[in-house]
Amino acid sequence: MKKLDISGEIATATIPELLQKQAEKCGDRPYAHFPDKTLTYAQLHAQATDWAAAFHAAGIRPGDHVATLMPNCWEWVPVYYGALYAGAILVALNSRYKRHELAYTLAHSRSKILVTTEAFAEHVDYRELLADVLPDLSGQTAMQLNVKAAPDMNSIVMFGKSTGGAIANHEEFLALGTSVQPEALQSARDTRNVDDTAAIIYTSGTTSNPKGCELTHGGLQNCWSTFSRVIGLDETQSMWLPMPFFHTGGIGPMTTILEHGASFITQPHFDAEEIVEMIERYEVNHLYSGFPQLTLPVLESPRFDRERFTFVKSCLNVGPEATQRRIDSLLPDGALLLNLFGMTEGSGIVTFTPADAPLSLRIKSSGLPPPHTDVRIADPETLEPCEDGTVGEIQFRGAGAFKKYYRNHEATAETIIEGGWVRTGDRGKVGEDGTLYFLGRIKDMLKVGGENVGALEIESFLQEFPEIRLAQVIGVPDERMGEVPVAFVELMDDDAVLDESQLIARCEGQLAKWKIPRRAIFVKEWPMSATKVQKFRLRDLL
Repeated sequence: MKKLDISGEIATATIPELLQKQAEKCGDRPYAHFPDKTLTYAQLHAQATDWAAAFHAAGIRPGDHVATLMPNCWEWVPVYYGALYAGAILVALNSRYKRHELAYTLAHSRSKILVTTEAFAEHVDYRELLADVLPDLSGQTAMQLNVKAAPDMNSIVMFGKSTGGAIANHEEFLALGTSVQPEALQSARDTRNVDDTAAIIYTSGTTSNPKGCELTHGGLQNCWSTFSRVIGLDETQSMWLPMPFFHTGGIGPMTTILEHGASFITQPHFDAEEIVEMIERYEVNHLYSGFPQLTLPVLESPRFDRERFTFVKSCLNVGPEATQRRIDSLLPDGALLLNLFGMTEGSGIVTFTPADAPLSLRIKSSGLPPPHTDVRIADPETLEPCEDGTVGEIQFRGAGAFKKYYRNHEATAETIIEGGWVRTGDRGKVGEDGTLYFLGRIKDMLKVGGENVGALEIESFLQEFPEIRLAQVIGVPDERMGEVPVAFVELMDDDAVLDESQLIARCEGQLAKWKIPRRAIFVKEWPMSATKVQKFRLRDLL
């Protein structure tokens, strides 16, 4: 398979070394803009150092785990880098976790300290959630915890004004580090190298518990240098980063922005109008929105002016062709619409569309691997490589691949196979143009009356309807056919007119009979993981 024509070296420095370098080189330059806060490189370095000292004073040593449970707030950033400055591994927990997922990941990750916040109690009360997950917190002393559900955890630290009880206030915790000497922190950092794990991100569970992907310092840099080199990122540029920090689409771009001395904007909870205002205020050059659910509300906002926002140079979005064409029509002239194939196990990016590729390729294809990555299509049963043009499982290996699943040897052995190839569980093919084409999940195949039906094929067809913003198709049991497709549909707006009978009628004569949805269920909200619709929860709705 062909490779992207981009140059660059494999990472040799750890992520903390990057931040130290940029703080010295461009300390006054902004690194991150939040609606109510801007962090410069120098401020971030200083605050990360304070957190590292507190972690060290609390007993954190190189290789220990520090967990976070927060949305995209400014407080998360120095905690993350502070954990790395202390030589620790950051466990970035999904801020949307409820009782079951949080109980599992807190215990499984063996995190010694959890950092959270009370600033967003109107959205989620983490204090109440933790009291439910860890019922024996009551009556305990802060920073001396002994809880059965998470036996490795000795401290919970919370940003906010509340004091007392089992949960330590962040100011109280930071005060622990005042006596720690800089030499102790430098010594802890020096024990870590680019091949060591920097972060653990838990992938969404469907039929089983989440798996913790170990992502290395080097892997995150190597992977995301692909993106920065394609778009030509430099220190004068900025990026919209709406993806959650606990996702590779958050922590990954954040890493390459750090490497180049650039900046990003984000917000704790998605608000399209606020983001458009920030895009204009900071003249943001690159929109890393990722998915139509985030991209379209911003581009369709009356305040987004494609004639005036000529500073926007690129937009990354993954979606079906009809949606991609609509997004391209909303972008300023000359702005590149880009596409990729990625996953947590690949640190976020496996292939990326070339900047000089024609629009027709950039909206259909997932692009090419960078020079440091190999991609192949293999038979999912025999694992033997397939010829170009043959549909099979997408597999990859290279400098961006994850290290392993934390404390899950069986899943690691099933995923990382002979030769270092990583199984993705995704269907794809290499097209005549030599690029990768993503064709949906292997397990997202329906078996309708003996015929194999790809859910993605039906979804792509439905999203060509002008009334439809997003369609998701699942298979449901059927006594006669074994399984039949059912479509969940979100309309463009309240004025769109389309009902179940009309949708099905439009499919007739356009799709093979067994591919036509038997039902259409209209929704306004989707059950989401960090970035994807959770189809198993759609089944629950039935």
